[in-house]
Amino acid sequence: MLEYGQFADYVHRYAQHHIEENSALESYCTSDYKAVLEAEINGLVADRQVVISSIRNKDYIFVVPYFIEKYNDLFNQIDANISIPFPSINDMPKIVPIDVVTKKQADEIIYGRLDKEELNDRTLYCIVFSKTVPSLIFPSSFPIANLINLALKKLQELMHKEESHDYFLKKLSISNPGKELSIKTFFNKFCANPSTVLDILKNTGDNFYYWSQLCYFIKQDYTKLKDFAPEDITILQSVAIIEIATSYYKSKAAEKLQAQAAFEQLDILMKNPPYYYNLNDIRKMKDKTGIPLLGQYKEEQLMNHLKAKTQESIGNQMPELLIFKVNDGNGYYIFKERVIPLIIRLANDVRILVREALIKSWYNNLREYELLPEMKENAAFERCLEREVSSIEPVLSALLNASFLPVVAFEDQTPGHITLFRNDSLISYSELLMLSRQELLADAKLKLPFWYAMPIVSFIMKLLFKKPKPKTRKDASAALKIQNELKDKESEILKRRDEDDSIDPKNKRRRELRKLAIEIEKEFVPETSTLDRELKGYMHEWNDRIGKQNYENLGEDVNSLIRDYFRKVLRTLKADTFNAERIRRLAESLVDTPSMMKIKNHPALKRYVELYIIKIVKNLPSN
Repeated sequence: MLEYGQFADYVHRYAQHHIEENSALESYCTSDYKAVLEAEINGLVADRQVVISSIRNKDYIFVVPYFIEKYNDLFNQIDANISIPFPSINDMPKIVPIDVVTKKQADEIIYGRLDKEELNDRTLYCIVFSKTVPSLIFPSSFPIANLINLALKKLQELMHKEESHDYFLKKLSISNPGKELSIKTFFNKFCANPSTVLDILKNTGDNFYYWSQLCYFIKQDYTKLKDFAPEDITILQSVAIIEIATSYYKSKAAEKLQAQAAFEQLDILMKNPPYYYNLNDIRKMKDKTGIPLLGQYKEEQLMNHLKAKTQESIGNQMPELLIFKVNDGNGYYIFKERVIPLIIRLANDVRILVREALIKSWYNNLREYELLPEMKENAAFERCLEREVSSIEPVLSALLNASFLPVVAFEDQTPGHITLFRNDSLISYSELLMLSRQELLADAKLKLPFWYAMPIVSFIMKLLFKKPKPKTRKDASAALKIQNELKDKESEILKRRDEDDSIDPKNKRRRELRKLAIEIEKEFVPETSTLDRELKGYMHEWNDRIGKQNYENLGEDVNSLIRDYFRKVLRTLKADTFNAERIRRLAESLVDTPSMMKIKNHPALKRYVELYIIKIVKNLPSN
């Protein structure tokens, strides 16, 4: 505490004496030095570093960091001698203004500093408990974890007294019949080392009930006292601190368990078709009840989880989660165990498109009497297939060229898995796609007019009608052109159908549903694929029947079940309730029926049902 006038005179004299050493003191040497000092002091007051208080018509300066240092030393003394009471607000000298302290509720400051603690000498807290417990003075330079440990030691000292030990152990045992052994174990651990019991609570949330009961019994006994000694106040303050700390650690343990469960659900979802997901897809994933997983864990936790999954490995094996990038630079996550199944599925799907594209392209070239290198040479044919795959299915191309594929293929233990590598090299694209250059060329030639097979006529026609070779040849994939043409035709048919619909409410509702189905389809079907192609691919995954007839019979049985089920839903289905989430719920309900439970690959079946529902709605008749 400094008297303002005396301090101002001291600063003035000090500045005059040291002006030659420090030119910054010049402003304090003038006759207006009090105004300069007042401006400086007001800035410190605004920053709550000093407090000005008037006592007997004189202004005094109270320096907050001084009190912080003083109380910090006191808490260190308590740590050395646990019998010293905590400093209470009532113990502060009356001459010290209340503005020296910053009042905060106990749960606010303990929760806040346990979340993020910043030690400094700027704030002297007044920790406010309930009305019956006096507030506690606490410096911002003292760690909150140390305060909790001091509170634990206070209670430990109480339990070391024989009468208190037996009394509270008996109360706990009586209130928990049949749990005497666990109560005794908890109580003995607490008396030996209370921080150990708190550590158990931090990690698992166990023993919280015993903690809360013990605190309740102590508080119940001490609040009955009429006159509080400093030691009694300290016990009540300690109980209040521990109750808040245990509540905090319990909530954190619950959040941790929730995050763990959410990450387990995330891993399951990422192992479902289509098996590869970018970061944006992962952020949007929801649990079984439709609640977003992001929220059950934080963004930072998600990134740490993905980082751990992509870096942690067991022994010499690769990490569980892998990352690959496609040509456009987009990165995708995929579980190691799903790489080979995805390659097989994509290869089966893309085979048809590549075959149709090459036959059409080669047919057009042969009609112009042009022989391409890929028609005659195996090496050129392989390069052609690689180009087509890269254009039609970038994901498959990226996986085949990923650096991790050789190791994944080596570690793959899937029964009946295909061999992707031979003599340390990836098998040819023709073998992977099961395409023969000679067969493709023969199929393209079969479409030509008959005279192309007559050598003399063909030679003459070639001389007459063969066009000069263009300087450049477009590299755009014929498969994508076919795909786009099909999509355009489908959209045109649907548009025409909608335009022909009458204003009948029933037809109007169906028209709205069809439009919604087209929009929802974009969420379920990748841009590089089609609805029918996805349906075919997923049927290959869940339909394990051997033999063409058995395979087709099972497929038709499942399709009939979906149609019958959705026909009932359609009667009451409204456009404003039809969305992607509704489709997922409908598919999940159907897949969980006894008839569908016999099919093993449920994730693929569920995806198939979702896509088939979209197809049904897209093709709803007008009447």
